[in-house]
Amino acid sequence: MATTWPQRTYVSGRKTQQQQQQPVVRSDPTLPGQTLTFVQKIKGFVSFYKTGLKELLSNSRAVTGIRTRMGAGQDITREELQIERRNPRDKLRLIPFGFLVVVIPELIPLTIWLFPGVCPSTCVTYSQVVKMARKQDQRRQQIHPAALERIKSFGLRPDDFAHKADISSMATRHPEADILFFERISHEDVRLLNEFVGVQIKRSDGGAAASLKRHLEYLRLDDRLLAKEGLADRLPLTELHRACQDRGIPSADYSEAHLRAALRAWLLLASDTKTADSAMLPILWSRLVLFQNSAKMQ
Repeated sequence: MATTWPQRTYVSGRKTQQQQQQPVVRSDPTLPGQTLTFVQKIKGFVSFYKTGLKELLSNSRAVTGIRTRMGAGQDITREELQIERRNPRDKLRLIPFGFLVVVIPELIPLTIWLFPGVCPSTCVTYSQVVKMARKQDQRRQQIHPAALERIKSFGLRPDDFAHKADISSMATRHPEADILFFERISHEDVRLLNEFVGVQIKRSDGGAAASLKRHLEYLRLDDRLLAKEGLADRLPLTELHRACQDRGIPSADYSEAHLRAALRAWLLLASDTKTADSAMLPILWSRLVLFQNSAKMQ
């Protein structure tokens, strides 16, 4: 059966088992399908941000228990994985964003529109996620030609990445292609892949290669949890965009059905890969090389 690569939420404040309470309920005023007056939108934004701050505080209390369970090799949910991953950065944004919510809540939408980096992930609206995704997709469009040149230099063509079976066996069939092996891939190619998936490189974290390896480790665990919990067809729309962006799947200008099909295709392909970091490299190159195409994987 053929699986198609399409052409071109938010995480709730779920507690650990020791801290379970009623989940936070809130509505994103920017989600599609709503008809709101100006006043309703303003009230919706204020409510959304205040509840998001409560969720951030709840997540901060839960993250220690999540990490303890992860360190002990115990199972966690995908929601808990996202809390563990996002909470450190969210806490850095808590004070400046909390000040805005308390002092000038009516100006928060404008402030975040101008300075999206000030907003914790629990307070990012759907429209903001799409805006950031569009910016990243535009950057991917710019580096797409460079990716084509890189695979061409190793005798590979875009069609070589079009089929699931070919991607899974690519490293075996092309042992001379350095771009497919972490121990031989160049620093420039690592930076290209990091830029494509949106990984921020920090020298304090070990540099470009270490940053990419950590991202691949995260994706392997996230892929496993998405598949285990059957979430490809159930993720909230905002979280669906985030999951696609993490994998280099363009999302800003595509339908929900299209994104869910793309995520299912990724999970199907990732399920056949080995656990080694290099096994994920052909998948990343396939997304980069086929960025503009609708490719069928047989």
